[in-house]
Amino acid sequence: MKKSDLTYVLASVFCAAVAIFYCCTMWFSVKLPRYYPLEHTWKWVKEKGVPSQGWYGMQTFAFLAGGAVTLAVYVLLKRYGSTETVLNPRTAKLLGAGVTGVVVVCMGYMLYHEFHKWGVFGAMGF
Repeated sequence: MKKSDLTYVLASVFCAAVAIFYCCTMWFSVKLPRYYPLEHTWKWVKEKGVPSQGWYGMQTFAFLAGGAVTLAVYVLLKRYGSTETVLNPRTAKLLGAGVTGVVVVCMGYMLYHEFHKWGVFGAMGF
């Protein structure tokens, strides 16, 4: 596989995996560390009445998990992929469309989750 094809495949895998793992933190209520900016500290528990930012932990988890999946795909492609393999333009378009679809669906769910959590739908009358 050409270096540019390999880079395209790995970037596509990384983008889709990060989006999916970020949504997994919401779907499965994964317990992650939260940053408390007023105290300048990280804690595993969510304290009531104290502002905290869970986004940092969610992003870190998503990027690390996405990186692990991308590394696994890289190892598999290097081990079992042929060096003469060329990424078919149709396959590249399908991969791009699939990744775009995954990211759009995941971002839509993220938006829905945040709007629901903060009561935006209720304020809009839904």
